[in-house]
Amino acid sequence: MPQSLPKAQSLNVPQALAQALKLHEQGRLAEAGRLYADILAVRPDHFDALQMLALVKLAAGQAAEALRLVSAAMRARKPSPQLLLNYGLILSALERHQEALDSFEQAISLKSKFAEAHNNRGSVLSTLGRDEEALESYAKALAIKPDYVEAHYNRATALRTLGRCEEALKSFDRALALRPDYFLAHNNRGAALEALGRHEEAQAAYARALAINPDYADARNNRSRVLCILNRFDEALDSYAQALTRNANDADAYYNRGRIYIDLNRNSDAVADFQKALALKPDHAEARFADCFGELPILYADEAEIGRRRAAYERKLRRLCADVEAANVPGDLVKALAVRMPFLLAYQGYDDRDLQKLYGGLVCRIMAGAYPPAPLPHPPAPGEPVRVGIVSAFFRHHSNWKIPIKGWIGQLDRQRFKIFGYHLGAHDAETDAAGAMCDRFVCRPLTVGGWRREILADAPHVLIYPGLLMDTHSLQLAAQRLAPVQCNSWGHPETSGMPTLDYFLSSDLMEPANADAHYSEKLVRLPNLSIYYEPVKTTAATVTRAQLGLRPDATAFWCGQSVYKYLPQYDQVFARIARQAGNCQFMFLWHNGGPPVNKLFDARLKRAFAEVGLNASDHYVFLKPMSQSQFVEAIGQCDVFLDSIGWSGCNSALESLPHNLPIVTTVGSLMRGRHSAAILQTMGIGETIAASIDDYISIAVQLAKDPALRRQLSARIADAKHRVYRDRACVTALEDFLDRVARAGGIADPP
Repeated sequence: MPQSLPKAQSLNVPQALAQALKLHEQGRLAEAGRLYADILAVRPDHFDALQMLALVKLAAGQAAEALRLVSAAMRARKPSPQLLLNYGLILSALERHQEALDSFEQAISLKSKFAEAHNNRGSVLSTLGRDEEALESYAKALAIKPDYVEAHYNRATALRTLGRCEEALKSFDRALALRPDYFLAHNNRGAALEALGRHEEAQAAYARALAINPDYADARNNRSRVLCILNRFDEALDSYAQALTRNANDADAYYNRGRIYIDLNRNSDAVADFQKALALKPDHAEARFADCFGELPILYADEAEIGRRRAAYERKLRRLCADVEAANVPGDLVKALAVRMPFLLAYQGYDDRDLQKLYGGLVCRIMAGAYPPAPLPHPPAPGEPVRVGIVSAFFRHHSNWKIPIKGWIGQLDRQRFKIFGYHLGAHDAETDAAGAMCDRFVCRPLTVGGWRREILADAPHVLIYPGLLMDTHSLQLAAQRLAPVQCNSWGHPETSGMPTLDYFLSSDLMEPANADAHYSEKLVRLPNLSIYYEPVKTTAATVTRAQLGLRPDATAFWCGQSVYKYLPQYDQVFARIARQAGNCQFMFLWHNGGPPVNKLFDARLKRAFAEVGLNASDHYVFLKPMSQSQFVEAIGQCDVFLDSIGWSGCNSALESLPHNLPIVTTVGSLMRGRHSAAILQTMGIGETIAASIDDYISIAVQLAKDPALRRQLSARIADAKHRVYRDRACVTALEDFLDRVARAGGIADPP
């Protein structure tokens, strides 16, 4: 039978409190909590019992009840530094961060050498994105208490957030020297190593965290991700198999294993795991979203699979939209948006506007439910510069930086515009160059809420999102109205479908006549290629044909596109060219995301070549990952640039220009299939733009057989390629557009 509460006269309150405090110190919180409750039953205003039971409730995840108790303690007695510390901890757990900060600062004002208050003040400052200030608090805590493990750990975490990873490692090591079994420190030390590109050491650090706490899901997920980066996919999968052996009902293990299966192009296995996760945990919103995007593989076995997968994706997307609208999808939907995006949808070769409007509406609906409408600035006053923000994860060495961001921000008139860069991605040397081009540049890991605060603080008149659908944070920000004018652009040439995006900035030469129908945004056709592009710098060749596997006497076709640009219905094109051209080789890029993708592409090509009686291995090679300079030089070891059909090369075509390779291409029905054709048109070279697949094959064969024709075309490219570079017409048009729409305060007719 349950024991009745003690009567006032039978409870020795001082003795009960002493016993409770001893149990609390031993970590026996449930027993301590019962004794604190017994005391409060007879002494409801007992100061120590109130605040200590509040801490027990906080540890149990009952922050609201903890707040009630600690508030009662504060009414019972003038707050002490310790009580203010406890109050701040509880407010922090309730995400009332500014109030928590105020409480910690009050504690410090009463007790300046209060290490715990300085440390927790730093934690709140870090949560608020004020990591530089947080470091000062951690320094004060450590000056008072040099062996304060949590302060060393928190300092290391702030340093990692600020990108100062070498310094962070020293602080993590100090924390671990004091507490070797600190699995959180091992895990975050791994994250610092990963940020430094030291992946083997990172996975070892994650492994140590797991050895200490085998059920620590973050470390397992982090280690598995790094193992995938290291192409050790079997080990990554085995990690989840072990987790499921320990707990067959671990929904997260199924979910995370499914994510690896997607990267391995094992989409049916992925979907099966997502559905197992949902069966075990119906409110697993991430698994629900992943189950939908699991229908979009990296590479297709045959053309029929494209239709099947597209239909399945549409069916699941419509059901997901309906369920979200009806509030039938439990869980954290904002977090679920970060799982996957329909990046791969555009590679199926269709007009995706209708599907993207479904998806874009879904994302906007979720974000509107999570964040209130933002205050927006008035149009700029006469003579006031237009504030333009660029939100991207690719202010770094990436095609999206080279095309179009770098040229735009480098050339906009700084008397007319102030430029704000919001870099949501990894840092490299180009990031520093980008920062120098901006009036203000934000580059540090932040939550979506943190980025929202940074952007709104600058009150931009216009926001541009180049390469949307390539980064989840950009997507979640673009789904909110954070500026009066918001633009998508063609870093990833696909419409967003979002009602929050007003314009799509594109290239006039690359868009077909009916292009307006392809976008949910208003299409802005900037002149020519729409980009201000600098010539690629080349170095002395460090690669040879022999190293690349190319025969000295073979015509080498450069096919240097991401493997997912190659649709199965065009595999026979390569076989037909080889059969007619004779001694030739095609150079494809090795996909770095997993062996199954490369094996599938290899099998497809082998089948296509076998159908025309050729041995496939005689006619193509795969280029393994190499440095950027080596990659550009590898292009120069080839004879002809053979463009991908349906999704044309742009960055790769531009990077071939230093070598003056003839470019064989087609004109697709969508902008993404017309990049190389537009580049050739800019140079006034139209002979190698094919009107049909048969024409494409014929041009490629002719170039393979006629070295003199290749030399002639190369000479023409050498003479005309300057027309591609440093185009001011598009910059002038962009300036005029931005100025007009900003001063109109919203939608205006595009040029």
